[in-house]
Amino acid sequence: MELKKRFNILLFGLIGPILLIISEFYPWFSSENLIELFILLTSVQIENSFLFLFPLISGILCLLAIFLIIYKTEFRIRAVILSFVGLGFQLIFFIDYISQVIEFLPDAYLGFYLGVIGFLLIIVNLIYLLSKTEKISGG
Repeated sequence: MELKKRFNILLFGLIGPILLIISEFYPWFSSENLIELFILLTSVQIENSFLFLFPLISGILCLLAIFLIIYKTEFRIRAVILSFVGLGFQLIFFIDYISQVIEFLPDAYLGFYLGVIGFLLIIVNLIYLLSKTEKISGG
C-alpha cells in the first residue's frame, strides 16, 4: 500500500512539470503560444521576451528534481530546493505576465489552465516531499 501511495505522489510530481512544459506550446491568452510570442518579441523587446520561456524553464527544473528523487530518495532536499527554484520562475511569470493581461483572464485558452494545474501539482508534490519523515536507523 505504501508503494502505491508513493507511486501516486511521484506520478503527480511527473505530471506537473510535464503539464508546464506542454503549456508552453499551447495558446494562453491570444492565438499565439508562448514560443511564438518569444520569437516575435525577441526582435522587438529582447528583455521582455525571455519571460515567455519561464514556464519551459520551470518545467524542466521541476522535472529534473523529480528524476533526482526517482534516482535516489536521499536527494529529496536537493530536489525540493531545485523545485522551489523552478516554481520561482513560474511565479515570476504568473505575476508579470498575468498582471499585464488580467482583463483577458475570462478569455484564457488551454495553455493557461495547463500551466496552473501543473503549478498546483508541483506544489502538492512539494508538500508531500516536505512532510514525509525519514526513518532514523539507530546504531
